[in-house]
Amino acid sequence: MYKIRTFIAILLTAAGLALSAQTLTLDSCKALALQNNLTLKNAALDVAAAQEVKKQAFTKYFPNVSAIAGGYYAAKPLFEYGIDDIENASARQFLHNLYYEYGAAMGLPDRITLCENGVMAGAMLVQPVYMGGQIVNGNKLAKVGIEAAELKAQLTEDQVLQQVEEYYWLIISLEEKMKTLQQAKTFLDTLERDVTTASEAGLVSKNDPLKVKLKWYEIHANIEKVRNGISLASDALCQLIGLEHQNSLTLTDTIGEISAWQAQWADPYSAVRGRKETQLLDLQVNAEELKKKMALGETLPHLTVGGTASYGNLIFDHFTANALAFATLQVPLTGWWEASHKLKQQDILIQKAENERTDLIQKMNLETMQAWNNVDDAYNQYQLSELALQDAEANLRDVKADYNAGLVPVSDLLEAQTLLLQAQNQRTDALIDLKIKAEHYKTLTNAH
Repeated sequence: MYKIRTFIAILLTAAGLALSAQTLTLDSCKALALQNNLTLKNAALDVAAAQEVKKQAFTKYFPNVSAIAGGYYAAKPLFEYGIDDIENASARQFLHNLYYEYGAAMGLPDRITLCENGVMAGAMLVQPVYMGGQIVNGNKLAKVGIEAAELKAQLTEDQVLQQVEEYYWLIISLEEKMKTLQQAKTFLDTLERDVTTASEAGLVSKNDPLKVKLKWYEIHANIEKVRNGISLASDALCQLIGLEHQNSLTLTDTIGEISAWQAQWADPYSAVRGRKETQLLDLQVNAEELKKKMALGETLPHLTVGGTASYGNLIFDHFTANALAFATLQVPLTGWWEASHKLKQQDILIQKAENERTDLIQKMNLETMQAWNNVDDAYNQYQLSELALQDAEANLRDVKADYNAGLVPVSDLLEAQTLLLQAQNQRTDALIDLKIKAEHYKTLTNAH
């Protein structure tokens, strides 16, 4: 599944970047993150490392083969025995006479020496037959490690994609605010010309052009702040998706209608049981249980069989070949005392893992319900911002009409325009906030 998602991500990247390297959809940004993000690459390396651990554990099923070579040289022979070393006097005298009569003539030594120097080369094979279940459980534990690494990688992927989405919509939000500020600036440009003309004709106060100019400066300063915010958010997005710094990113997605992405209620308990975090907690309990089985295996008999083959002259002067087979049965006798405490320790760790699982599942239930409440609150806030925007638009129309009729000063018109700007920004913030919280809820409930 993990590899399939990566393959789909590459295809989406190619499709999303077909027109321009700087024109990005939300899907193409996510695809680039899956392909280039360094945090995700490290998560993939963790999976690869866990797979190597599993391969290491699998090798324990097979024989352990080793080559052996050695040699020695003794200043004095390790074994030396001659006629003079015989304790029986009559036998000693008889052998002396026999040696002097025949042995010396034949060139035979009167002493036997062994192990003075020699070399040897050989090989040893040891095959574990029964190791108390440690090999089997070690392989199961390594498999659990792979599953845990894959789940952690998927969780990291979800977190990175959520960050991509938040930065993407933050940029969209700031661009919407930029449009709003540009509209306000255009409005003030027109108003400044009208007020300046009216002031020169003596129809309005001399202070009115200054009031408009000050408001224009305020709008211009906010435009620069928003522009800097867009630049910083774009840099952060580029870092997440693995692109070099872009002077200008063109993001093609729009906020859209609420009905297209509004979250639907899901049962918190069922949603939590399906989350990757819950699966990871189950694996943690499973891992501690396997560790207990491995600790128990240390106290059980260990049976191995094997054989050796050698060639050398370690004892005699001439080279000889030899081979032997062997079996060993190791039964721990004094390790039970220590092992009993080790098993009790594992029981404690299993209980701790089960408690952590129960505690975190309860907290995730609360988190899921809180996430739904956040969606509901954000939706209500959005509805209020829509009403506030409608009121601000109507208010500006009324005040503008009164201003044109000479019934209100320019300060009232500027205030009405400021209120409209605030309402527009609040509506944009509320819509983006609702979208992000709805998508977060979908992620928690696996509703994508």
